[in-house]
Amino acid sequence: MTKLLTESADKAPITVRTKPSRKKQAVPAKSYRRSVRLVTKAHQTPEAAPQPGRKSVKPTTTDITKDFYNRLEDISKQLSLLTVGQSPPTSLPITIPTGKSSKDKVAEEAVTASFDSGKTLLDEPPLYPISDSREKDICRLIFAPTSIVPKPKDLRARLRDNLSAPIPIHHFIYNLLKPVVDADILETNFCIAEEVGNICPTLTPCVERALMINNVNVGTESMQQHVLDAFLMGIIGTAQDHLATNIKIDRNATESSMTRQQCRPDYLLTMNGQLVFKGEEKKGGDIRHIAQELTDKMIPGSVGKTGNLDYLLGYATSGSRVLFECIYNDHAMLECSNIIDLIKLPDRVTMVIMLVNVVRIAHAQMLAKEK
Repeated sequence: MTKLLTESADKAPITVRTKPSRKKQAVPAKSYRRSVRLVTKAHQTPEAAPQPGRKSVKPTTTDITKDFYNRLEDISKQLSLLTVGQSPPTSLPITIPTGKSSKDKVAEEAVTASFDSGKTLLDEPPLYPISDSREKDICRLIFAPTSIVPKPKDLRARLRDNLSAPIPIHHFIYNLLKPVVDADILETNFCIAEEVGNICPTLTPCVERALMINNVNVGTESMQQHVLDAFLMGIIGTAQDHLATNIKIDRNATESSMTRQQCRPDYLLTMNGQLVFKGEEKKGGDIRHIAQELTDKMIPGSVGKTGNLDYLLGYATSGSRVLFECIYNDHAMLECSNIIDLIKLPDRVTMVIMLVNVVRIAHAQMLAKEK
């Protein structure tokens, strides 16, 4: 292409050659879309190509439900053939000591807790299903009275004595205690329910609830009593169910054997009508000052050499803290424990053990009184 440029009238024209432009011609939109459809159609397989006059059939909700129940029935039949759901037997029997010495120590002899018969260690270890229970026998052993009534000065040690038989708790709770509780205390006083069987279907959940209960230091005084009752009812309530002794538990009630008229301890435990254990509870405050109420409500001369008992066991609480006391005279007390804090797992274990020993010592006091 030749283009003429004229700068002025007195100059000759200049000829400039330029390259022709190579502009692409625009493809119409309809033509492009049609081409794409043709290419797509050419690459379709015969199976993928739509069939004219045929509609896809979708399953209805009824069909899906029917198919689900049919599959579920087939699975149930297969599981029944495999005997799924039956508890496997365990071959790890729990050892229950029976002998006692004059020093309140369990002798070396033991019997195996067979749940079908009274086999001893000389026989073959029995296999028993997980559902079998020997709770009554084990609780009678755990709560058996001490062979002697400890002296007040020895109570601090005697209240922390190991149990006569371990309490079964489930594996996951045992593992929660393992990092924070002394190994000897844990292994001596507790065993794993999955290994020994469900031999304490009442005691086990009661103890586990006490060990795992929440809101220990939250709420009103009544709420604090609810938390404390997880321990008191879990341990002493179980003893009440299994011991032949007439045990009664009450709260804020009058009591005539050792308590002044119109005075009501916060917690009372009586055996055969005799007060053997009581408690005073407050939401907060000086725990040792609260403990003084244990003696303030007592009838003069009801404990000691001339009283109904040589001494009376009791406790005081301030929030989550607990202190055990021994009342051995009208206004004289002796601390039987350190201050226990129920927020801490190790102290909860201590609380369980001490309450078991409270029952054992109180039972021994009643037997000594009857002689």
